Amino acid sequence: MKDFLNREVALDDYVIFKSPYSASLKLGKIIKFTPQYIRVEYPSWREGEMTSTTRRSTECVKVEGPDLTFFLLSKQNLS
Repeated sequence: MKDFLNREVALDDYVIFKSPYSASLKLGKIIKFTPQYIRVEYPSWREGEMTSTTRRSTECVKVEGPDLTFFLLSKQNLS
């Protein structure tokens, strides 16, 4: 499957996607593929818990390298 920028996505890739309950963006990890969708796991609003959602792969943008490292090390990822 390919993301919004037409790049291949694979299991365990990190992607940015629109939050299911707000207009904010979330960082999540691909944990499963279905014929038309991907399942993305991301931090829940409850501290220490994870949740997941399904999205079309074209609704996500794969992130890697310095951009991903910066985001994971910044405090933005805590919410």
